[in-house]
Amino acid sequence: MTTNQLAEEMQRIQMEYAANPTPENLAKMQSEMMRIQQEMVAASMQEAQAAMAGTYGAGNPLAAEAMAGAQANAAAYGNMLNQAMNLASGDDEEAQKKFIEEHPPAPDTAKYLPIGAFLLNTNDEPGETFALMGEKEEWREAMSEGWDINDAGAGREMLESLLQGRHTQVFDGDYRKFKAGKPHKLEEDSVEAYNDMLETLGEYLPVLLPYAQSCPTILAWDLERAGYLARIFAHLGWIPEKETFDWLKKIAAEIKKSFGCWEEYAVSIMVGRALHFESADTVIGAACELFGDKKPLLDSHPISAL
Repeated sequence: MTTNQLAEEMQRIQMEYAANPTPENLAKMQSEMMRIQQEMVAASMQEAQAAMAGTYGAGNPLAAEAMAGAQANAAAYGNMLNQAMNLASGDDEEAQKKFIEEHPPAPDTAKYLPIGAFLLNTNDEPGETFALMGEKEEWREAMSEGWDINDAGAGREMLESLLQGRHTQVFDGDYRKFKAGKPHKLEEDSVEAYNDMLETLGEYLPVLLPYAQSCPTILAWDLERAGYLARIFAHLGWIPEKETFDWLKKIAAEIKKSFGCWEEYAVSIMVGRALHFESADTVIGAACELFGDKKPLLDSHPISAL
């Protein structure tokens, strides 16, 4: 099975558990998720090797990033598995609640909390505080292996690139052509991932489906990653707190200019993720929480307040 197929199966299992969290379902979920995680590691490595061989298309400027992303997918899906196990036990939920209470955001910065929260959620990090729970060494490793970022200088370069629409410039034109039924250069797997995303939203998060069907841009995919990275860099001590919020302020201005609500923003992330990495399942899983149990985070900090 491909990573896309395995991710869909993983999400299906998680959704079933969330709908009916009985002890029997928990035991079944643990067994099935462990099996899928093992298969995901192998599939991710194979896809990384395929990227190196040029399977993503000759001359594709994002080939190296595709390889790094495929390598990082194994760790990402491992985080999904750990998140599911922790939620099952209830320990993680209590630990996060206590952590959030101990690290409240300043009132004048709280409006920026949703920026980066979608991706942080996929790493089992709380979005309700700017502090992160993950070990710094693990985050440094994730930045190095998944992003090829090893210091503040490289981090700032990536933030600036994302703020300028790093992947919007690559994909947006062809995405619009595809939506208009015109000839385009999107990879077949990217188109399939986009259609899979719509199908998954229709099944698990139908409230977002109309927004996804009319989504005009993938800009949020760049902006969300910029917010996500800025918060990680602050956690690692690579950038000072003031600079972190300077970046978040810039990102917020772009979000407010381009999106009217978090629903529009969320599906733009999903579309960008689907086109870039040929799967949006991890982001959809995060959105299910942020538009479900964690909806107060988005309701309390609307885009209009940025």
